[in-house]
Amino acid sequence: MNNIEKLQQLTHITTAEIADALDVDVATVTAWQQEESMPTVGEFEALVGIFSSQLDAQGIVTQSEKHPIHIRLSLDYLMNLGITMSDWITLKWAFEGQWSGFNLAVGFFDKGHLVRVVTSPEEFVSAFAGYLILQTEGEFEPYIDEFDDDKLYDWRLIKVTGDRFEDVTQMLISTDLPEIIL
Repeated sequence: MNNIEKLQQLTHITTAEIADALDVDVATVTAWQQEESMPTVGEFEALVGIFSSQLDAQGIVTQSEKHPIHIRLSLDYLMNLGITMSDWITLKWAFEGQWSGFNLAVGFFDKGHLVRVVTSPEEFVSAFAGYLILQTEGEFEPYIDEFDDDKLYDWRLIKVTGDRFEDVTQMLISTDLPEIIL
């Protein structure tokens, strides 16, 4: 499972544009999307650069905040394995300006009830040591709270303002997790 098609949707980059930028056939990019083959390390790095620059451009258009120094996705995000602090900043930069007062957050859910919200980079580092695991061995992982008797929480990427939230996990990552609705 990878996020190539998901990132194409988010950045509005066509398969043909990716193929052209990487000097490969459209069929090659399609095979990567469908996981019939894998890009080389160099091609993965090029894909990261292409998607990062497009998300950066989207943020520049919509954000009123000062531009972050570094804005770059990780290979782990592209491969749908995890979200690093850099991915977190990149996604927040690219989308919060379009969301009319909503912030990107991670919500912790217990039996469908929102019990904790992580919105700032500092909270992200504290909660995940700077790395949110998306999947291992093809399965999405629950959040294990080691400071509360290893309690398991469902988590979702959410747009949040006040007590209102919208589950945007499937918008931002390739997943078949059920949407959590308030």
